Amino acid sequence: MKTNQTEWNAVLRHAVIRVKPDYFALLKSEREYYRLHMSTEDKFRIRQTILKRLFGLTVNTIEELDSVLDAFDDKKHLLLNSTLLPLQGIGDNDFFLNEYLDADVTLLDFSTVGDYAREDHRFQEHARKQDNPDYEIRPYRGDIHRCWARLMIDDTFHYADISSLAGYLTDLLNELGFDQIEELIPYQYIDGPNHGKRDNHGFVYDKRLDADGLEGQLQTLQDRYYTYMRARHEELLNRFNASSISCLYIRDRTRNNEPQMDFVFSDANALDAVRFRYFVSDARRIAGDLAELDSLIEQENNFALDYLASTHQDIMDNFDPTVVKLRRKRKIILANDKLKDLL
Repeated sequence: MKTNQTEWNAVLRHAVIRVKPDYFALLKSEREYYRLHMSTEDKFRIRQTILKRLFGLTVNTIEELDSVLDAFDDKKHLLLNSTLLPLQGIGDNDFFLNEYLDADVTLLDFSTVGDYAREDHRFQEHARKQDNPDYEIRPYRGDIHRCWARLMIDDTFHYADISSLAGYLTDLLNELGFDQIEELIPYQYIDGPNHGKRDNHGFVYDKRLDADGLEGQLQTLQDRYYTYMRARHEELLNRFNASSISCLYIRDRTRNNEPQMDFVFSDANALDAVRFRYFVSDARRIAGDLAELDSLIEQENNFALDYLASTHQDIMDNFDPTVVKLRRKRKIILANDKLKDLL
């Protein structure tokens, strides 16, 4: 979606001036501080005006706003998100990280993507340690958790996926494995005896796995493949972090008029080389050859397919139905009446 990066959309200007009349009289640093520390009330009032001007919709409360946004299709979300981006983002590309940050933390607290990745890694690892005292905290190796962003690229609004190369490849292995396992052992989920029944807090979601008598074999294959993916992720993290070559693979995944870009960081050094304020120019400076990425994808896919074929054969030949892996039973309740459509 084309916009003029240097001149705010008239709809957004009107909404901001309505809420903070002196905004455009402030210094640049003061405007940035206001945007990144904006009160919940100001955020609501700005969105309230934008919804009225863009879509002719009137909302009077945050709850009404949330309800309206829940009903938006991709096209409406794209128009709203591209309109709001100059208010949310920082730097040359109006970069906005669409991830949760603590109330007293903003993107300005992280100069580079690597700074953010390290802090997120520290938080995630300590959270795991709190949940499981026996957990061994892993060292940081450029393993940024996949995250979403929005930004301007050559005056065009884009959604972005940001990930490490190891995580990117493992995500693709997960998709490949899902399809391949279903081909090796066809299965479906059928309604259990309690599915759709009313509970005190909502509706019971009770779907049961049906693999035509091969449920045990299927669960074993899925468990082994999950272990395989975890091992590959660890091996790839170590390998790429030890490599002397650092780069960032940039892949355009725009489709159906929804602009989407993947940014795949090879290692910790690549993450440190890209600043949020100058995201696109820094990214292009260390851009890698997509042919290299495609070669890595093909290699990992072939490894995974070989593993699944041999593991499937081993399970079918040697599966012992008397050995049952204990699994914790969980009761899933869909609390929101709107989610009843999923039943």
